Amino acid sequence: MVKVNVIGLESLKSRIDSASKELKTDVDAELQAAAFNFVALAKRDLASQGGDRGTLLRSITQSKEVDLSYVVSANVFYAPFIEFGTKTKFNPYPGTEEYASQFKGAKGSGTLKLIDAIKGWVKRKGIAKGKEADRAAFLIARSIYKNGISPKPFFFKQVPIVREKLLTNVTRVLDGI
Repeated sequence: MVKVNVIGLESLKSRIDSASKELKTDVDAELQAAAFNFVALAKRDLASQGGDRGTLLRSITQSKEVDLSYVVSANVFYAPFIEFGTKTKFNPYPGTEEYASQFKGAKGSGTLKLIDAIKGWVKRKGIAKGKEADRAAFLIARSIYKNGISPKPFFFKQVPIVREKLLTNVTRVLDGI
């Protein structure tokens, strides 16, 4: 699972803390809009990469923790492996290296589960059937174990995009524009 707090308001924290309740409500609405925007952008980028069943896509959600605090997350265990890649292809999105390092070398749920998942994909894509699907799934799994998978960033690349718009909008709210 990957998770990010919609961040970037540190420079405005003192202004937000001293703002009226009405202004804080407006800032909270901007934070919620930023969280929804983050989810939409992440889903758009992930969908453009041609997912199979949409499990990862559907797992990207936002939630309000408390006032002025929203969390956006991708809630499947393999999300960081898609985001950062694996093995020799591990390549975190710039600025996420420290966070991503906790997933480097992490193990999934086992060889048989991986082969079964790949076999299902092979069949759904019409690549092979029967024993040939078993063989194809085994060869693909072996390649993944040996070489890893390339990163397909969809999540953390949204942070600078969302942060910039959020800062602009919150500043406008606090300035009364």
